[in-house]
Amino acid sequence: MELYFGDTYWDKTVSKEDDIKFEKIKKNEKTEILIVGGGMSGTLAAYILSNRNHKVIIVEKDQVAKGSSTANTGLLQFCSDIMLSDLIEQIGERKAVLFYEMCLKSMDDLTAINDKLAYQTDYRSKSSIYYSSNIGDKNKLEKEYKTLKKYNFPVEYISNDELIKDYNLDKAFAIKTFRDADVNPYKFIKALTRENKKNGVKYFENTQVNLDSMASNQIYTKEGYKIEFKNIILATGYTNIYPIIKDKAQINRTYAISSKPFKKLPWKEDVMFWETKNPYLYFRTTTDKRIIAGGLDEEINKLEKNIEDLKEKTEKIAKEINDLFDGLNLEVENRWNALFGISTDNLPFIGADPIHKNKYYLLGYEGNGTCYSMAGSRIIADLIENKKNPYSHIVRLDR
Repeated sequence: MELYFGDTYWDKTVSKEDDIKFEKIKKNEKTEILIVGGGMSGTLAAYILSNRNHKVIIVEKDQVAKGSSTANTGLLQFCSDIMLSDLIEQIGERKAVLFYEMCLKSMDDLTAINDKLAYQTDYRSKSSIYYSSNIGDKNKLEKEYKTLKKYNFPVEYISNDELIKDYNLDKAFAIKTFRDADVNPYKFIKALTRENKKNGVKYFENTQVNLDSMASNQIYTKEGYKIEFKNIILATGYTNIYPIIKDKAQINRTYAISSKPFKKLPWKEDVMFWETKNPYLYFRTTTDKRIIAGGLDEEINKLEKNIEDLKEKTEKIAKEINDLFDGLNLEVENRWNALFGISTDNLPFIGADPIHKNKYYLLGYEGNGTCYSMAGSRIIADLIENKKNPYSHIVRLDR
């Protein structure tokens, strides 16, 4: 299943000489933990597990980091697509606050992991500006500010005057959250992969497993090689909606752009922006002064491959940003569209299969995929080690 189409940006930031490649499986293999998927989720899970002295094999059907991670816009935030105030109404105060605490802890974990990596990832600790798209959204955003403040999340109020003065943005109201980050997801996965190799993780690319061949402790590749395992983690992103979540999830389509570089950007601190309307516009800067942006989500589960239609949609994103900032003149250099998964309750799917207890799912559905992958890696590691995890019950598959 193709996950994106168009001219992406992140994969162009790593030279062929600096890239890392792996062989496909050519014989039977045996491991303690088998991870299916070499994207952000699988790579983070391998990092956590190998640092806990587990033996891990990763199999990737294509190339590491070349799935949906290439199309990822690289905004890392603890706030979810569903406001905390709305999530409280949906699942109750205790669970909702715990979920947001899980996300904030995951952001701190990602920052700490990045600080230990030997290779450049363009990871930058940043703040986010969440602004009201229209005057009608001001009240619900004020409610969200009060809710986040009540539970001691790192947030502050930004008035219209402050937005104009500090960020050149004329919107009625915004909240600013802290301890977020942005990253080059392609470089981040590659840096993690090198670290995982040092920790003994074995990688195999161009190796597709036959999920229908999965038994309690073994699975076969499409070419007939057997992999034995004690535990298996399915970190396959949006390539497969498994039967256990088929009534709780769907695949949608989104669009993204990368601009040509600017000499100077019109707002300070390189903050990240997103808005209250749905679907929402979101955008950030890069280390070489580009703007990466996304939006115009659609309930369509196939890629847009008509070049003219892709250009029309992505130029709308560019126009929205140009309309926000006088004299910006954003010009698109890269444009693409991608598939992504959402869930009916706005939460990811993480945890053990209710029947096959050594089979785990790490599926970061919804907008905070990297943050959820970080949390899920720790949750699954704890479950494998029979340790209690304070968040596992919120995101389990049979919730």
